Amino acid sequence: MELNEAYFDQRAGTYAKLTWHVWYAERLVELAELPPGASVLDAATGTGLAALAAARAVGPSGGVVGVDISSGMLREAEALLAESGLDNVRYQKADVTVLPEFAPESFDVVLCSSSVLYLDAAPALAAWHRVLRPGGTLAYSAMREGFPVAMRVFRECAAEAGVPIPDPMAQLGSERASRDACERAGFRVERIAVDVVRRPPLPGDELWRQAVGNPLHPEVPAAAEARYLARMAELGDDPGICDMPVLFVIARK
Repeated sequence: MELNEAYFDQRAGTYAKLTWHVWYAERLVELAELPPGASVLDAATGTGLAALAAARAVGPSGGVVGVDISSGMLREAEALLAESGLDNVRYQKADVTVLPEFAPESFDVVLCSSSVLYLDAAPALAAWHRVLRPGGTLAYSAMREGFPVAMRVFRECAAEAGVPIPDPMAQLGSERASRDACERAGFRVERIAVDVVRRPPLPGDELWRQAVGNPLHPEVPAAAEARYLARMAELGDDPGICDMPVLFVIARK
């Protein structure tokens, strides 16, 4: 999937205000079990939620570099960093699927919280493997393939209207897919923890607007809206239509 800087710039102002984003990032860092003094790369750092959690975990003898393609996200990250009082984090604009800015074996840990759905898995994993030291840790979170339900229904309706939209989590959104992709990149998966990010359901028309307004999606015919709203109405008051079952993948180089 092509990285779209304008899309992430647009989201930057509200990203850190969503409590589930904060929990998602902090849970990944907790599971990664970062040792004091470690050097950490936070790939696709966004507003720096995982970077800040990692900086607290590694302590003043460690350090974190957060990288992102979005200037807007990095501005928000710098603001949150200033509020945090931490001095062992820095941010840099970079494409996390390439990372030519960093020498091989530069980091003890690579993190990627909630962002793999926007990335092409193979080059991203290859870039992360290159910058990790031997024995280093890779930790990323991945939404399970086929979720949230509201987006699965949108993709089904789009396909019925002649506009196939791949599930962005097909590459890493199952235990087997993540293990296979990591092994191809030279990693050994140590464990995969599972959990669910609970998100409040939204009305069908609002979910439709969000889906068709996503610039990463191709244009879907307006005629598909009625089909989508009917399908969502069939789900009734299901509280889980926006929930995200997630995998936390911990691997070693």
